[in-house]
Amino acid sequence: MRLHRLRSVRLSTTLAATLLTALVLGLASVLIVRLVEQDLESNAKSALTSALESASHSASGEKSESGEAEGESHGSTEANGGSAGDARQQALTDASIDEVQGGVDAASRALLIIIPAVVVALGIAIWVTVGRALKPVRNISAQVAEISGSTLDERIPVPPSQDEIAELAALMNEMLDRLQSSSERQRAFVADASHELRSPLSTIVAAAEIASVSPDPVKLQKLAGTLSSEAQRMQQLVTDLLDLARLDEDRSEPATTSVDVASICREVVGSFEDAAPAVSLVADGPVRAAGVPSQIERVVFNLVDNAAIHARSRVVVTADNHNGESTITVEDDGPGISPTDRGRIFGRFVRLDSSRERNTGGTGIGLALVKAIVDHHRGTIQVGDSELLGGACFKVTLPTAP
Repeated sequence: MRLHRLRSVRLSTTLAATLLTALVLGLASVLIVRLVEQDLESNAKSALTSALESASHSASGEKSESGEAEGESHGSTEANGGSAGDARQQALTDASIDEVQGGVDAASRALLIIIPAVVVALGIAIWVTVGRALKPVRNISAQVAEISGSTLDERIPVPPSQDEIAELAALMNEMLDRLQSSSERQRAFVADASHELRSPLSTIVAAAEIASVSPDPVKLQKLAGTLSSEAQRMQQLVTDLLDLARLDEDRSEPATTSVDVASICREVVGSFEDAAPAVSLVADGPVRAAGVPSQIERVVFNLVDNAAIHARSRVVVTADNHNGESTITVEDDGPGISPTDRGRIFGRFVRLDSSRERNTGGTGIGLALVKAIVDHHRGTIQVGDSELLGGACFKVTLPTAP
């Protein structure tokens, strides 16, 4: 695996940089040789032309000094002089071209030796440099590979370089923090869920054993009621756990529709019509919110059920539009919730006092499920004191439907 990483990064980077350098140097060498050749040829031709002009001027001067006495022989030697001059010019030209070609060949041979040496040296330098640059990454990979589910408290040392490698190490540590936190919450959740499920299961098993040996019809009927209530409690707990798990895994936007929150509150309040304390609704008209109807109904039911458990005589549910948002307020006349506990009540399996025991019928995760649903809808939930009734006040704010 380590060799594969080196091949995919180090070797590919070295080969790409080396080949590109070789291509650039090769093209540059051809261009340089061509320019040098043209320059040498131009210089040679200029020098040759100057030399021939000087020779021509010198020959003309000697001819004028010889006088008319040589006039008779001039006609006969003119042709021979012209032929000799042409031959000499050709010889000089050939010699100049040979010198230029020799210089070009020497430069080409030098470049054929220098360029491969430069390319090889550059490839080695790139290989070593990339290897040193990737060494901290390999160290981070090795350290991360040694971290398992039981050693999530280990962290990667952040180098003092303050570069991308240090940023990578810091991001890895942040990821390990999130994984450790998630693992701790999961273990605590599993332990609490197991504890909560153990109680109704133990009650059901004990009631079944008693029923199997008891001939008393009255006792059997009582045991049947116990079995039914515990089974319903366990069913509700399993349903809440599944809903929570589903919300934890679902990171996508909910498929919301325009929901009449007031109508949902009216239906929920109607289900508590024969219950004590008295539950009433305050809603002037339709209150439109963007949400999933079944989930919003679950939020209202859990809040009303929680308020009914702790209220003395009254629970008031209010649905209203406020500042462009849809609000649901549930108030009761119970003892209220102290400011120090308001941050804890949305935790899973949290019970604040003796009135929140299992015999009240709660599963211990009703408010946690409310918080998860409201967060999934990008809403807010606040806890405070009820100005109307003096007890607790839960206020849910949801985005208004377009």
